[in-house]
Amino acid sequence: MLLENYKLNKGPYRDYLRELEQVYGQVASESDWNFFEFPDEFYEEEMVIWIDPLDGTKGFTEGHLHHITSMIGVSVNMRPRIGIIHKPYYN
Repeated sequence: MLLENYKLNKGPYRDYLRELEQVYGQVASESDWNFFEFPDEFYEEEMVIWIDPLDGTKGFTEGHLHHITSMIGVSVNMRPRIGIIHKPYYN
């Protein structure tokens, strides 16, 4: 599978890591610093996709629609890459 626009904006993420180190004293790991660096191509077997079409099923059955979400997650080589949350009943 070929990823054409896999490099998201690194600036804010790296600023966040620096802030963790400076303000909170938490040292970012090497894998944290290299989060955006992964191959342009990977095999389909290396990708996992999660789909939860109705997160909050119990709330849904009780009529609490404002808590309901649909979620999709994608990881490549056991590293999270995409997370999407949608609130279908939000206004």
